[in-house]
Amino acid sequence: MSIGRVVFDIQGRCPGGHQGTSRLGGDARVMSHQYRHTSTSNRYFTCLSKNITHSGHGWFGSRRRGGVPLAGLSRDSIVAAAGVAKNASVLVADIGGTNCRFQLWELDAFYRPAEMTLEQILPTSDYETFDLALAAFLQTDAATRSPPKAAAFACAGPVKNNCCRFTNLKWVVDKEDVEREFGIPCRVLNDFEAIGYGVTSLGSHQILTLHDVPREKRGPLSVLGPGTGLGQAQLFWNDAIGNYTVYPSEGSHATFAPRGWKQRALQAKVEADRGHCSVERVACGSGLVRIYEFLHTDEISHRPIHPPMENPTPASVSKAGLERTDPVASEALDMFLSIVGAEASHMALRGLSTGGVYIAGGILPKVLERVEEGGLLEAFLWKASRFHDKVLKHIPLYVVLEERVGLMGSREQAIQLIQQHEQ
Repeated sequence: MSIGRVVFDIQGRCPGGHQGTSRLGGDARVMSHQYRHTSTSNRYFTCLSKNITHSGHGWFGSRRRGGVPLAGLSRDSIVAAAGVAKNASVLVADIGGTNCRFQLWELDAFYRPAEMTLEQILPTSDYETFDLALAAFLQTDAATRSPPKAAAFACAGPVKNNCCRFTNLKWVVDKEDVEREFGIPCRVLNDFEAIGYGVTSLGSHQILTLHDVPREKRGPLSVLGPGTGLGQAQLFWNDAIGNYTVYPSEGSHATFAPRGWKQRALQAKVEADRGHCSVERVACGSGLVRIYEFLHTDEISHRPIHPPMENPTPASVSKAGLERTDPVASEALDMFLSIVGAEASHMALRGLSTGGVYIAGGILPKVLERVEEGGLLEAFLWKASRFHDKVLKHIPLYVVLEERVGLMGSREQAIQLIQQHEQ
């Protein structure tokens, strides 16, 4: 008995239209109107059956061997016929300098997330090593009842060869150590790499569309995320796995490209203070504060008369700017959003991101009212550029509203490990 697998794209359609290709080399067809996976939050599911072929009459089976009507079969019976184990679990974690958030997810028969059975946030200071924290989680009742078959760990630090050595923590998260000590196949990802994988699983309720134009199926994607820093990544379709592959970037450390005299003055001030003005230094949380403080250095005749905040923070500046209780903070927020929009535009041009540009991170969801006023989109479309008509006006732009998009991406990677093992 052979098992065919058909992988569906972000809209719940088979990547080749109604025709997919079996991972085992056979031709596989499926009637999308009968077996479409409608939740865009789960980007694709895998159909498992004996020799999946569409006969043109809603049958699930080989035309030569006699098909079985889909209406007469439940998902569970299809899975039972294929001999697939049900209710596997995957473990995911988001590991930062302060906390480690573990989640255990039970999967349905088609390897899609069915239910989060356990979530725990463990302070990293309570555990000398990552292995001790992981062991504590695996000893819980939920994890012992349904041990994870695979895991993926997103780490807020540099990752090389599936290993992360934290710079501000004595933890090491290493694939080889986990697989040897716990027997769990796993992947170790940079936290923004995980966000990259997560954006492909987002539903329409988890994003805000700023530039609503058709996205190119399997077109390149760009992701940036202003938060504590400025993460960046690009995604390109990989035919070999029928999915996107994420390529993390350090592009945020490239030199800031200012627009207009005031941004050029900002760049000069940062260069004088720090030696170099990277994009990240003016397009993250501390960058918003830096812009606010810079605007207060202008001639008093060139800015509103308003006393500067004592010890401004990203939260206080964005709040005052959003509420317009501080005119300098309001201008700082507008300039910040313009800079983020311009960098999104630059990424769109570098990657020809016809699949869309996604702005993640923790800042924009808190200032959506100002985002929707259009300054960020204006900077993105950049109508003064000769590439506005050629490229930019054809590229979708989204703001990610789902704060746990990185955990979603880690979960997708853990599921992929199970699927690879089952093949």
